Amino acid sequence: MATPMPTYAIEFSVEGGCLRAVSTGVIDTLEGAIGLFRDIAVELRRVGARTVLIVDETSGIVPDADGFDALAREMAGEGYEGIRVAYVDVAGTALARVEVGEIVARIHGYRLRVFDNEAQAHIWLHYGRD
Repeated sequence: MATPMPTYAIEFSVEGGCLRAVSTGVIDTLEGAIGLFRDIAVELRRVGARTVLIVDETSGIVPDADGFDALAREMAGEGYEGIRVAYVDVAGTALARVEVGEIVARIHGYRLRVFDNEAQAHIWLHYGRD
């Protein structure tokens, strides 16, 4: 059986050691969310960035706590360990649910924070405390 094509796109750029990943499209399954984070991790390892800014413009599902736990487990060894990851929910409509993902990620040892705007995410990436 062929692997389904992603229903999202990611535009990457690097500035000052920070990988910026802007995602668009639809993510309607947990597997799609895992694929998105895995694709970003591939680019993270390729460019050797020190921080990651994920600007999520996708629509679709937001995993529940168990889904976020599965996502965090799947990302083990992918390159997110020890670096700051700022996740921006551009629409801001799912921020409370995405914050569950921040809590779960931190339980797994990731340095991830969730924001509703890119300016605050930049400040945390460069100057904030964990």
